[in-house]
Amino acid sequence: MKPAILAVNAGSSSIKFALDEIGAGDVVTTIAAGQIEGVGTAPHFIAKDAGGHILAEQRWPDAKADHETLLSTLLDWVEAHLGDEDLIAVGHRVVHGGAKFFGPVLLTPEVIAELAALTPLAPLHQPHNLSPVRAIAALRPKLPQIACFDTAFHHDMPAVATRFALPPRGCAATGFTACRSTTSRSCCESRSRSLPADG
Repeated sequence: MKPAILAVNAGSSSIKFALDEIGAGDVVTTIAAGQIEGVGTAPHFIAKDAGGHILAEQRWPDAKADHETLLSTLLDWVEAHLGDEDLIAVGHRVVHGGAKFFGPVLLTPEVIAELAALTPLAPLHQPHNLSPVRAIAALRPKLPQIACFDTAFHHDMPAVATRFALPPRGCAATGFTACRSTTSRSCCESRSRSLPADG
């Protein structure tokens, strides 16, 4: 019996996923992938094997189908597809981890609340990243969920590379393009007031 992991990348109108099997020597093999597209309009679930052959497909006529309904279908299909294999965790792409979260982290209720508090830094992405986390927690409360962060890429950059040339204190760059210039400017101005002076 091989363990398996479900990787989820949720956006505003789609939930992309990959189902990976962990074999001997921790070799990871993608055994299925797909998406639920049209979230909020006309949801359409499709899963394909590694060769691109359709394994499952479903449409919902109701545009109001929420993440919990859609992810219930996905989880039921995953578990049926795995058979005797065991789904051991779900991994999520989350845009913003702030200054605290930069490596993979177990999504506890406390961590989810901290990540939700970062929504003003990524308002177009963070809510959609966290919605499936909450839905899966409700559907499978004992199934571990892990977050990995886009902002982690910039965590180890030297301070000089993460500062904007704003006198007198600077502002940390996060490295993604979710904010408009006026939002970025006001965010940086606010943040620069709270940073210690570098002398």
